[in-house]
Amino acid sequence: MLRLALHAHVTVLALCVAGCSNLRPYPNELATKNLSVRTVTSAGSMFSSVRAEIDVHSVDAACGTQYLGTVALDAPSVALGVPVGRRSRLVFHFVSSNFLGSSRGRISREMELHPRADQRYEIDVTYRDDLYDVVVRERQRGGTLRDLPAVDLAPCRG
Repeated sequence: MLRLALHAHVTVLALCVAGCSNLRPYPNELATKNLSVRTVTSAGSMFSSVRAEIDVHSVDAACGTQYLGTVALDAPSVALGVPVGRRSRLVFHFVSSNFLGSSRGRISREMELHPRADQRYEIDVTYRDDLYDVVVRERQRGGTLRDLPAVDLAPCRG
């Protein structure tokens, strides 16, 4: 009986946490996966861990954003389909915690991407020993890679 009651409390707690969260999975429904995210994370200690995730937002002409969803970057490579011909804001989050599970910190890096038709994009996301980096490249026809410059988001915040 106690086991059943404990299980019920854990289930209710899990539902509350899931229901209270503003995060939702990115639908990733496009047939063409034009964005490949390669992730390498290392907390630098066996007593710490780091997880990475990406929030995807659409951006309209007036710089208004709409949150579309979140993707956990919990595999070495994740393929996403991001709509072409419109701007998307990608927000990368690095969340570190210690061995007891308490959060130590959250670092975010955001960028804007305007995917073009027939192009593929490769993003390298790294977090090693409290240092993080996000590098975006466009794979051009013929297979050559071109580094994309960081887009200044200040005009949209103005």
